[in-house]
Amino acid sequence: MSASVTTQQLNDFVSRSLTKVLKTMAWAKCELHSFESYSGKQSLSPKLDSEKDGSTRMFAASVGFAGDLNGVCYLFLSDSFAYYISNIITGIDREKLEDDTVRDVCGELTNMFAGTFKNTLADLGLPSTLTIPTVMQGKRMSISTAGTSSQTRFAFDVDGYRIHADLLLAGH
Repeated sequence: MSASVTTQQLNDFVSRSLTKVLKTMAWAKCELHSFESYSGKQSLSPKLDSEKDGSTRMFAASVGFAGDLNGVCYLFLSDSFAYYISNIITGIDREKLEDDTVRDVCGELTNMFAGTFKNTLADLGLPSTLTIPTVMQGKRMSISTAGTSSQTRFAFDVDGYRIHADLLLAGH
């Protein structure tokens, strides 16, 4: 990792970036609940809590960044939250939302989150470019951490829902 940016700064950038995007796009209140290093551990997607919000699957979206610092930003959203936030952003009634629209919203939120994070790095002299968003759906997924030097998972509380963001950084 570059000497010009610390792990604490990166953690702050992730939190501020996601908070800013959700506030701007959906007027949502987003607060960091906790974060944990997953470096060197098996990295499965967060568990669904179907008893809490009725979710039966998860949307996992990722956007990579490549430049002076390389990595991937992930968002893990329960289907209940994904439909909730898609309704706010698109104005389409939840009952009328289709999976394609929800996937598009998840991808765009992740793109904006990664873009805001990338721009913060660029302001520090660490420019990079973004990949296109990738969105998957499922009950339980795992992330390959091959070639990464660090992975941190962040838990956020957003309007009564728990969502997760991962930051993976490539080794140098």
